[in-house]
Amino acid sequence: MSDGQFAGFSDRPAYVPVPAAILGTLLRDIDSLGELKVTLHICRRLHEHRGSPRFARRSDLIADRTLLQALRVEGEAAEQPGAGVDPFLAKTVDRGTLLEIGVRDGDVEDVCYLLNTPANRVVAAEVVRGERQLGPLVAAAPPAEALAERSRATIFELYEQNIGLLTPLLAEDLREAELTYPAAWVEDAFREAVSSNKRSWRYVKRVLDAWADRGRGTGGETRRRPDPPADWRRYIEGRYGRLIRR
Repeated sequence: MSDGQFAGFSDRPAYVPVPAAILGTLLRDIDSLGELKVTLHICRRLHEHRGSPRFARRSDLIADRTLLQALRVEGEAAEQPGAGVDPFLAKTVDRGTLLEIGVRDGDVEDVCYLLNTPANRVVAAEVVRGERQLGPLVAAAPPAEALAERSRATIFELYEQNIGLLTPLLAEDLREAELTYPAAWVEDAFREAVSSNKRSWRYVKRVLDAWADRGRGTGGETRRRPDPPADWRRYIEGRYGRLIRR
């Protein structure tokens, strides 16, 4: 154990880039020395990571002697693996510093941490949907609603299957509706248009607008009682909230 006296830097010390926000707003807001240590340690690991995107694995973090010794100074030593690190990892995720993705390496489950950036949020969503991997790592089993969502036809497929040939002029309107309404609503609105023999996008859009403005019953009928429309960003985040946290 060191006596706490630092020997000083070499004439040509190695440098690790740290996001400016860590030395700004985060330095102001982080109220736990353990959280700060974990944040800085992961920044070093991300810098040393080869390949893109850069990520750190929980299994590596809880086995890192340097990190464990740094946290043990605060009396955080624990008998269970990860017990002294996990609370601070959770703090970084809750604060929004890092993204957390449940992954699987063969039969072994693990967790990966990425810096919370717009690009990495896209990566995280793609990993969870099974559209990409983090090296050899794949997403842990997605929630049932995510599997159901992946099996649904896209709004463009629904249009061509139930109404007709898609024109470029309509593509933008369809894409906007896909981002605005839950996929289940879109599917049911097309189904209602077919059953009513009103096969047009204008009718489908009126159904969706009515559900958003006045609420939607369990059978799809419009109700008078107000039911605010779902925010599409919250809906997307909600689908994978158990695997991606920010």
